[in-house]
Amino acid sequence: MKRILVVILLITALSPIATAQVPDTQAPGWEIGWEDDEEILIFELDPDTYKFELVIDFWIENTYPFPIDVDFETEIGEEGGIDFGFQTEDPGKVSVPANSNESYELKISCVSSCSAWSARNNFLTTVDFTATNYVAEQAQGSQEISKKLQPSSIYGFEVTFEPLTNSKGPELKAGTDKKIDVLIWITGNDEDAISKIDMSFRSCPQMKIETKDSGLEAGTKVGDGTNTYKKGSVELSAPSSHPDKTCKLVVTVTSEGNGISYIGNLEFDVDAPDVSENKEKEEDSNKESSDLTVEDNSMPTISSLLSVLTVMFAALIRRNDL
Repeated sequence: MKRILVVILLITALSPIATAQVPDTQAPGWEIGWEDDEEILIFELDPDTYKFELVIDFWIENTYPFPIDVDFETEIGEEGGIDFGFQTEDPGKVSVPANSNESYELKISCVSSCSAWSARNNFLTTVDFTATNYVAEQAQGSQEISKKLQPSSIYGFEVTFEPLTNSKGPELKAGTDKKIDVLIWITGNDEDAISKIDMSFRSCPQMKIETKDSGLEAGTKVGDGTNTYKKGSVELSAPSSHPDKTCKLVVTVTSEGNGISYIGNLEFDVDAPDVSENKEKEEDSNKESSDLTVEDNSMPTISSLLSVLTVMFAALIRRNDL
């Protein structure tokens, strides 16, 4: 009985050592994965055409003692049925050698009809990449990996004005003022802000502009996901001495997103009072002044002869009295 207990104790003590010496007998297989661990990949859009090309690296590990063939299928989610012009290019059917780890590329691009990206703000989509393992032309199983994709931010402004008549602003008469609306439009696919804004005149240095409370100061946000522009009112003022002239208002807006300045020009006419009209007014004024003078001096005047006779008559009467 004692011998049996000793044997059991020895087996119990030596069993961990025996287990540690057994080699790892994990079953062979294959696996696919992305080279990087980024959760979201940004694809860089061309600021003018919105075209892009994104290359994503992935690997396939084959631990089988024989080569395997792998084929691929790519699917990219669409939003609201909109075709964003995605084009994909995978390596096609590849042969992965036995006991190897091979790297490959998946290309995603847009080379035409890419303008849909111009209206996307913080858009996210997902690419689902499916690999199927073939042995002797027979499908043995599939694996799927996914990656989130997001377009780069494009910033830009366009400056327009309201109201317009035949592409020109409202006409001003000298000595008057008028309000106009300045609209700052987003031309990119993301929100932006005004880092600097300047308004000045060309050809008409006498003109003045009032921008207080226009809502277009530096730091003003443009675009909020619903509106794609910011509107503000300014007042143009022409002094009474302003001549007939075609003037130009120049608005320069700098984007906070890309640091680029964008310019908008508004032509408008200033109409000075007509010269003949001024002359008529002046003649009317002189006429009124002349009439008033005649009226003020309408009493009869004493002639100089009558004055002399009166003096002489008075002298004679005084002499007779003496």
